[in-house]
Amino acid sequence: MMTESLDKYDVSLLDSLQKEDGVSLADLAQRVNLSSSQCSRRISRLKKLGYIIKQVAQLNPEALGLDVSAFVTVTLEIHDKHSAESFQTSILHMDQILECHSITGDGDYLLKVMAPNSQALNEFIMKELLSLPGVSHVKTALALASVKSTTALPL
Repeated sequence: MMTESLDKYDVSLLDSLQKEDGVSLADLAQRVNLSSSQCSRRISRLKKLGYIIKQVAQLNPEALGLDVSAFVTVTLEIHDKHSAESFQTSILHMDQILECHSITGDGDYLLKVMAPNSQALNEFIMKELLSLPGVSHVKTALALASVKSTTALPL
């Protein structure tokens, strides 16, 4: 997929876009020292090559009433390909789950979950997550405060 190497303009474009996607093409071009048309062509190329997966707006969870953030470790009963695929397919459409990572150590998956309050989180875990076939155990850690939260990759 990503076979072409990036030059300093590509890296600068990617860095600027990941930190502030809503910036105008003219402002972006000025920041990276290119013309608007060159920026546009490079962005299209970076998308085609797979360096840019998608561009989205980052929303404020608290402003939307999502006040509880939790990290949930899920352990499956059986560790085989079918169980893993079944679990992964089941959670894809659960909007409360923002991230799901297959992990090593304690548990099989680490989920980042958002809910409006602790009661809603409890209902999600008890009624949805624990009812999934193959789930044997969940362990939840509530986030008390977010010290750092970024989507910016170190370039």
